[in-house]
Amino acid sequence: MRILLTVLLFLNYAFAKAYTTPSYDKECIYVIAKNGLNMRNAAGPHGNIIEKLPYGTKLDWSPPGSNDVKEYVVDDGKKLEGYWVKVWRSVPYEELKGNAEGYVFSAYLDYHLKEIPERSLYLYNHFSIQEEESQTYFESSYHIDKDTYNYSAYIDCYPWYDEHHGYHTARTNSDEFYISQPADTLQNFIKLELVEYNKVIKEKKKTDFDLDYGFQPNLLSIEKSETEFDFLKKYYLPLKNGDSVEVKAHTGEFPHNVEYMGELKKQNKYLIAADFEGLEYAWIDQYTGERINGAIPNISPDNKYGVSHEVVYYEQGAQIAISWLDADLKTTKSLYVNFQSWVVSSSLNDSFWISDNEIILMVHPIDNTVQEVDMDEPIQPQWQYLKLTIL
Repeated sequence: MRILLTVLLFLNYAFAKAYTTPSYDKECIYVIAKNGLNMRNAAGPHGNIIEKLPYGTKLDWSPPGSNDVKEYVVDDGKKLEGYWVKVWRSVPYEELKGNAEGYVFSAYLDYHLKEIPERSLYLYNHFSIQEEESQTYFESSYHIDKDTYNYSAYIDCYPWYDEHHGYHTARTNSDEFYISQPADTLQNFIKLELVEYNKVIKEKKKTDFDLDYGFQPNLLSIEKSETEFDFLKKYYLPLKNGDSVEVKAHTGEFPHNVEYMGELKKQNKYLIAADFEGLEYAWIDQYTGERINGAIPNISPDNKYGVSHEVVYYEQGAQIAISWLDADLKTTKSLYVNFQSWVVSSSLNDSFWISDNEIILMVHPIDNTVQEVDMDEPIQPQWQYLKLTIL
């Protein structure tokens, strides 16, 4: 009798919990209506509007079933077919109980975005800035717990285009404090704008550090006595005195190649990059063969700013580093940002300067790199161009 009573109490608790907590079908989706999407309290165009969801809002939803009837709406003269579906904002698991539900038209939903929401351009995971002369260091970061949004190991329900839900801290040197508008803080240093390639390519400027790709070294295998990995290579770069310098992959712990990036003819240097947990650039002097570590891959037309851009496997989002340079190309101030909502191409071919303090980067929405539904199907990134202005 006691066992039966325990079972009944457990079932009552389970049903009560199911009744008070929204029922999710383990799928998440984005609002793709550019001007926002009205969420209504009932299915159909006559339902009262609860709120307007911005482009890029992440929603949990109940996908249409076999018994649902397809309808259509007319938008800007175009007929769009779809279903009225139940949705919830994507919120941390502990907030599911109070999460308001509503209805939207499915023609304005998709699993991936084609454009980065402009409202999210400045969102970041963390950033830091350092003044070399004064030795002043400022950093700002979020404690991010993406698992609280993911109700299944096989999907991603994190709202990438909204400010992080986790707590935020900032510090100057050792003094910790809190700031109320962290994204606005970043805007003191840079300006970000989405631009059209056909317009900005006409403004492309030459620099003293433009890469020439006419020479390409022959990649050679490394002796089996040094490494068991066939992918590791070495090559030789010719020097102006008739000699050459060997550039070889790192064969020790965590083996990785050192890539040849190109030739800086105006500087009489080569640019190379070690590709391990991020790109580490170096110059090779064409007269002496000296390897100069800490090279900056993109230097502005007036030689006052340097920019590097990449992605790394252990952090999601673009990695951007900006250096303020003196007459000897020494860094006087540096800014590092790990952006939250977009990814940047690591290829140097995909960036160019259009003025002394404006550089164009090739970027795409961060969700284009996250598998949510068809786990085995590759996602083709929707590339855009972003103008970064150094203030």
